[in-house]
Amino acid sequence: MRKYIEPRLRRDFGGIISAYFDFLKGNFKEIINMFVGYNGVFVIFILVSVYLMITGVVAIAIAQNSYSIGGSNAEESAAIMTGLGLILLILVMLVATLLNYTLSSAYVSLYEIRKVNNIPRKDAWEKAKRHLGGIFLVALVAIGLYFLYIIVQVILAFIPILGSIISLFIGLGFNAWISLTIFSYVHNDDSTVFGAFGEAWDLLFSNFWKAIGVNFVLGLIIQISLMALNILPAVLVGVYIFHTVESGTSLDESVFGQILLVVVISLFCLMLMFIQLLSQTINAFVYFNLHEFKNNTYLRSRIEKIGENI
Repeated sequence: MRKYIEPRLRRDFGGIISAYFDFLKGNFKEIINMFVGYNGVFVIFILVSVYLMITGVVAIAIAQNSYSIGGSNAEESAAIMTGLGLILLILVMLVATLLNYTLSSAYVSLYEIRKVNNIPRKDAWEKAKRHLGGIFLVALVAIGLYFLYIIVQVILAFIPILGSIISLFIGLGFNAWISLTIFSYVHNDDSTVFGAFGEAWDLLFSNFWKAIGVNFVLGLIIQISLMALNILPAVLVGVYIFHTVESGTSLDESVFGQILLVVVISLFCLMLMFIQLLSQTINAFVYFNLHEFKNNTYLRSRIEKIGENI
């Protein structure tokens, strides 16, 4: 059984990365169980939405190749079906993102409080659901801030080279800020939404380079590792496309091709959801590290315990 990894220690850049992977080794199984247990319903909606999209695209292709009466009506119906599938998929992914960010925050919060590995997923859910209303408000505020972020990015796009570099750092900082805000709100039961935004802002700029650096490195490692699992489906799609080009078969004539596309796109969406869940556990460790460097909470508690034992 792996030992508890104290997330509140004052660690340097490499120490955070090492501690995070030690945490992941001891909790990966339960994190997967939590993801599967509370994301199962999203699988159904993702499959339905992707099916509507693919079916709609195929129907549009058939309608465009048809010169029969009523072809335009069929094309309009297919376009509506495609649009409904796309809207449903976006809504499902947004709801799943909020849930997974909240669940992973609750998991690491309970991990730090109880100081044991493999927190039961039901306990994480109980803590998470108490904060879902506030997280929805965080999301609304984040959407408003995102529009400002887009305006800044557009302005920076006109500045060659330097603008791209600044844009990258702003993007990493913005994502870290929102993630730290979510964890701050979930972890601190007495926190308000705007109080969490303020604390996250202070922590982020207390050591900006460490915050975005850890996010970038660990996020990149996790994304590469998990995306590698999509190699086989990608190869199957590549082989299928090559076969259809060689044989002259179109997508609307191949049921297998449509099913394959639905499965591959759905798997990609699920992988993206799991990456989001893991990325928030990274920011939980960043939060504890920045908080300890700024406030010395854990260090003071250790000193007090030493004083009591003397």
